[in-house]
Amino acid sequence: MIRILIIIFLTGNSLFATIINVPDDYSTIQGGIDASGDGDTVLVQPGTYVENIDYSGKSIVVGSLTLTTGDTSYISQTVIDGSGSYVVKIENEEGESTVLAGFSIVNGSRGISCTGSSPLLENLIIRDGTGSWSYGIFIYNGSNVRLRNSEVYNNNIGINIS
Repeated sequence: MIRILIIIFLTGNSLFATIINVPDDYSTIQGGIDASGDGDTVLVQPGTYVENIDYSGKSIVVGSLTLTTGDTSYISQTVIDGSGSYVVKIENEEGESTVLAGFSIVNGSRGISCTGSSPLLENLIIRDGTGSWSYGIFIYNGSNVRLRNSEVYNNNIGINIS
C-alpha cells in the first residue's frame, strides 16, 4: 500500500487530466494553454479569439465544442484570428497526443506552423492568410502531421512541407 502511494505521489498530476474552459477559466486560449499540463484539454467556447497561440512543448488537446459534441457547426463559430501574424505554433517536439481540433483559423501569415512535432490537426478551416508568403500549414524539420477532415484555402501557399 505504501509503495502505491509513493508512486502516485511521485507521478503527481500526470494521472489526472484537467479540462480548462475558455473563456470561463481563462479569457484567452493562450492563457488556457499556459495553465495546462501534458494530457490536459483546453476546451474553447464559440467566439472570435484575436490571438497567436503557442503549444510551448505541451502535449495537450485544444479544441472547440466540436471536440465534445461532434457538431461541426462549431468550426465556423470558433475562430482564431492571427491578426496578420502566425496563428498557431506547434514547434517544440510536441508528441502524437497533441491535438488541434474544431476551429476556423484566419488572417495569419502562417495559419499553423509545425516544426519537429507530431500533432493531429482535425476538423479545421484554415483560410484567408495575409501577406505575400502566407501559408495555410507550414510543416518543417521532420514533423509528422496528421491532417483529417480539414480545409485549407485562400492562402498564398496551402501546405508547405520542407
